[in-house]
Amino acid sequence: MRAWGCWGATNFLLSVFTVAQAADLEVAGRWYTDDRSSIISIEDCGNGTPCGVVQWLSPEAASQAYDSNNRDQSLRDRPIIGMSLLSGFKAKENGCWRRGSIYNPEDGRTYRARIELISNDILSVSGCLGPICKTLIWHRASDVDQTLVSGAREQSEDVASL
Repeated sequence: MRAWGCWGATNFLLSVFTVAQAADLEVAGRWYTDDRSSIISIEDCGNGTPCGVVQWLSPEAASQAYDSNNRDQSLRDRPIIGMSLLSGFKAKENGCWRRGSIYNPEDGRTYRARIELISNDILSVSGCLGPICKTLIWHRASDVDQTLVSGAREQSEDVASL
């Protein structure tokens, strides 16, 4: 069924099966962004849909620890760590969450988004502006990585407090 991918056609039985799986939230966990400069924690928003929050920034990325590119000037002082990036997903079809949004702190814009679990450790994250989409591959942060991240997070918080 997953071979059809995010964009494939669905039939009635597949749709019913997918809706029943929506509460599983198999995308939950901690994910390295494509450049490994941050970890996004994806959890249930409380309604069976995924939400993603920045949990950690690498020491290199911590130098830009604030949302300084936000189009809303009043939000430019908010810290990146703890910021919600993924939200608003409404549908899950063919293993793909659709109709959500992703915020990009690098340019201060919010894009239409979809996320799809490719394997247990690989997540496809797409942001779209009109018909143009950019897809990034995120990798699951393992428990071993989390031990390293906790020490680096303290460093990034120290940098952010300067």
